[in-house]
Amino acid sequence: MLVRHRTYTPAFERPIDRAFEQLTNSFFDTVRSTTPVVDGAWIDDDYVLTVDLPGVPAEAVSVEVTGTTLTLGANTDSLDWKRSVRLGSKLDPEKVRAQHVDGRLTVRIGVVDQPEARKVAIETTAPDRAITAKSEDADAIDVQSTDTNDTE
Repeated sequence: MLVRHRTYTPAFERPIDRAFEQLTNSFFDTVRSTTPVVDGAWIDDDYVLTVDLPGVPAEAVSVEVTGTTLTLGANTDSLDWKRSVRLGSKLDPEKVRAQHVDGRLTVRIGVVDQPEARKVAIETTAPDRAITAKSEDADAIDVQSTDTNDTE
């Protein structure tokens, strides 16, 4: 018996479904977008956002990063548009690059570098001083041990 396994892909990720939806919307005039649409996809190790801004000059386009918030914008006589997205923990705000060519804004966001594994040496001798649970010194750390498996 042959069993075919098909994974679910949301409609917005299937290009043919998106194209069909745009076509039917244009026939029936059901949805009329007045603002630019931001598309995002993983390409290689970067997350790439694209925005079509026909007729908008590069000088009118802005890309800003504040902390983990990325803000895209365009400001002309006929268009005042801004979109902000929060970058997840996998994306590095320091690795944002933007390009505006022929009315298309492309923003590439790199991933956070993963630290390399390192081997930690294990000591086999006892420490010189014993750690005390409480100290009269205000800067001392209060070390407490709790055992959650107590059965009395």
